Amino acid sequence: MADAPITYSSLTDLTVASTLAAELQLKLGDRASLMNHPAIAYVGDVGGSGSSSKKVGIVGKGLDPMSAVADGSSVESVALTNSSVTITVARQALYRGVTDLAGQTWASVGDLVSWCADDMVGAAMLRAQSMICAAGSLFSTSVGTSGAALTVTNIFSAIAALEAVSAPGPFLAVVSPKQLSDFQSSLRSETGALQWIQPTAELLSIKGQGYAGTYLGIDFFTSSKCAVSGSDKLGFIISYGAIGYADGTPAPIMGSGGVIYPMGTKMYVELGRTPEAALSKIVGNYYVGFLELQDGMGVQLTTRAS
Repeated sequence: MADAPITYSSLTDLTVASTLAAELQLKLGDRASLMNHPAIAYVGDVGGSGSSSKKVGIVGKGLDPMSAVADGSSVESVALTNSSVTITVARQALYRGVTDLAGQTWASVGDLVSWCADDMVGAAMLRAQSMICAAGSLFSTSVGTSGAALTVTNIFSAIAALEAVSAPGPFLAVVSPKQLSDFQSSLRSETGALQWIQPTAELLSIKGQGYAGTYLGIDFFTSSKCAVSGSDKLGFIISYGAIGYADGTPAPIMGSGGVIYPMGTKMYVELGRTPEAALSKIVGNYYVGFLELQDGMGVQLTTRAS
């Protein structure tokens, strides 16, 4: 009689094809956000204001010099230079539905619903990053060449444009991954004392994902959310406070469902239930708007996307 050992393949009715590892691995992706960076100015909450828009006044204080006036002569009145921009707050949202069966196979319905609710904070930050990059694409001054690589010369040109209008430093650069790699390639041919400073572990923990390094005192951040124009990516260099945002804080309505306020943002998550479908509903809402505050405080970097 031939040997009949018990092999793994012989236990097909007692085993499963695979089991789930205890720890989930994050899918590769750009989770960087400049939401809390000091270059992005917060201009207020529209709650209770009677409007969904926030008007930001810009005044020319300290820009008008005195002039020489002869003794006994009258001096003419000089008007105060002023302008404004209006930021409109609008709803940003994400909805996920979880069936009871899916929840049971996860761990429990409650665990999966909580996991989806927690993930709404990241979803809000990703949306804010896209809106920041969209605002950064609106600056009228542009350097770079369509279809060409981003170079060190382009960065110097952007700095010169900002300094020409007395835009205050420090500056922040937001570029796409391709723009960063092209810029670093250009750096390799440079000579002299100017140095690209790589991010340290300490700086990464402070500045967060997306921080790529420093050059000429400019913090470089990469973002795949940079706006696209044809075959180009629109990165940008800005002064601190060049982009502003306003938001809203809706109050929970008692009796309309569970409402959760995650820490760190003004967004909220509302939980609902469709019992006839055995479906739990998780909806994240975030009311926010972004806009450039002063056009001279930013410069577009228009170079190839790939």
